[in-house]
Amino acid sequence: MVEKSAEFSRQIQTMFGLVAPRYDFLNRLLSLGLDRTWRKVSVDTIAPTPNERFLDLATGTADVALEIASRRAKGVRVFGLDFSLPMLERAQKKIRGAGRCDTIILQAGSGEVLPFPDDCFDGLTCAFGIRNFADVRRGLEEMRRVLKPGGRVVILEFSMPRRGPLGDLYRWYFDRVLPSVGRWVSGHPDAYKYLPRSVAAFPSRKEFMNAMREAGFCSIRPRTLTLGVVTIFWATPSSVESNS
Repeated sequence: MVEKSAEFSRQIQTMFGLVAPRYDFLNRLLSLGLDRTWRKVSVDTIAPTPNERFLDLATGTADVALEIASRRAKGVRVFGLDFSLPMLERAQKKIRGAGRCDTIILQAGSGEVLPFPDDCFDGLTCAFGIRNFADVRRGLEEMRRVLKPGGRVVILEFSMPRRGPLGDLYRWYFDRVLPSVGRWVSGHPDAYKYLPRSVAAFPSRKEFMNAMREAGFCSIRPRTLTLGVVTIFWATPSSVESNS
C-alpha cells in the first residue's frame, strides 16, 4: 500500500477547509440523500451500548458522532477527531444545536498519530476518511492501538460497483457529473475532481482487508450498500479472534 507525502496531507487539509461551508449540502445533493442512510447503517453496525466510549475518526461535521449520540445508550461518550479546523467549527455548531455538548468532544488531530492512550475506546468509526490518509496502514495500526480488547471498528468508504448497465451509469455520474456539480456549488475547482480519483486509487476490497489483517484486525466483515457504491468494513482486534 503506497504511502503518500506530507504535502498530500497539507493539500487535502486545505481542500476540506475550503469546502467546509458547503460540505453537508453537497453530501446530500451529490449522494441524493443516501449519505445519511449509509452513516446510520454504519452506526447500526457498530451497535452502541450504554457507557461505551467511541472515537469518530475523520469526523468532519460530526454526522456520525451525532448519530451515535442519538442512540438510546445512556452514558455513551463520543470523541470526534479531524485535521480540518473549519470542519470542526461547523461540527461544534451542529453539536450545540443538537444539545449534545455533554456527549461529544471534538479534537483536532491526525489519524496517523492519534492523541489517545492504548486500549481506551470500545468502538471506532471512520466514514469516508481513511481514503484521505497519507499512510493508510499507519492509520489502521493506530485504530488498532486505541481500541480495547473486544472493541470493534467500522470503516465506511466509497467503492466501485461491478461493471454492467448500472455500474457504468454510476461511473459516468461519478466521473463526469459529480465533479462539475461539486465545483459549481462549492466554488473549489479541484475538490470534487479529487473524489473520483481518490476512490479509483483506493485499494480493492481484498487488498484493504489484507491491510486490516496486517494492522492487527480479524473477523473482518465487509458489507456493500447501494449496489456496491459504498462498503462497510466491520472488524475487531486480533487478540479476540475466535478459534472457530
